[in-house]
Amino acid sequence: MTLPLYERAEACGKVILVGEHAVVHGQPALAAGLPGGLTLTASPRPGAPISLQIPAWDIDLQLTADNEHPVARACLEVLGYCDGPVTGWTILGDTGLPCQAGCGSSAALSVALARLALGPDAPQDEIVEASLAGERVFHDNPSGIDNLVAASGGLVKFIRGAPPESIHFKGSVPLVVIPSGIPRSTGAQVRKVREFLTELPSVVRPLLGVIGNATLAAIEAIESRNLKSLAAIFNLSHELLSALGVSTPALDRLRDSVLELGARGVKLTGAGGGGCLLALPPDDPRPLIAALAERGHAPFAVTLRGS
Repeated sequence: MTLPLYERAEACGKVILVGEHAVVHGQPALAAGLPGGLTLTASPRPGAPISLQIPAWDIDLQLTADNEHPVARACLEVLGYCDGPVTGWTILGDTGLPCQAGCGSSAALSVALARLALGPDAPQDEIVEASLAGERVFHDNPSGIDNLVAASGGLVKFIRGAPPESIHFKGSVPLVVIPSGIPRSTGAQVRKVREFLTELPSVVRPLLGVIGNATLAAIEAIESRNLKSLAAIFNLSHELLSALGVSTPALDRLRDSVLELGARGVKLTGAGGGGCLLALPPDDPRPLIAALAERGHAPFAVTLRGS
């Protein structure tokens, strides 16, 4: 028996601080939830196919079995896992997240849809597992970090196959996210690194290990409020990801500009190939944001808040 949808559900976006790609291969990664990522609202539409509309992402789809659009396929996988309905609803999404930019848009959609089907009191591990069904459509071999953080929020250390660990710290850490405006496919970048690892395992596996060590060092830096070290880790992480082949000349040029404008550390965040950069600004991020906006970018501030 299929179940009706609940009226409203939310999910966080996400930003990976350190550990991209290495996390797919068993290394630790550090990620933070972006509050207010995506809100889905469901209203009955008896007898009609389920309609999904997210204007900010130019999504207006019918969730029917013959629709091969990856968003439709992913949503149907999530609803199928949850014994959700197959007809009779309109789902409207409201979001400030950029799409296909490394900020967890697909995970936010999968998590919010799972919550819409399972309800606000569903166990979090059930939400995470249901949302992973959608993430597999989007990303082929997802690590699980995106949908976990979209469900939990906060600052999380993640190792594939191990229980996640919430990171507690004092004070706050200001960050700036800079969308490059270059869309990319997470799955394509993950496959690129996997093929590189298969071709040169003795070279690539140690690189992945260094990225994992950088994650652990970043956690120590945040816990001790050593932002100088965190900036150095960001810069090193970008170079390591570039060595894996997931940066681009356009991303590198944008990164150089952000550093010239005073950021302490800058790295790509997410799968690479486009998407977003993540910057550690001086204590006040507003001048950096203003300078980037003057150059035609659309940066936004994120603050990690400790307990």
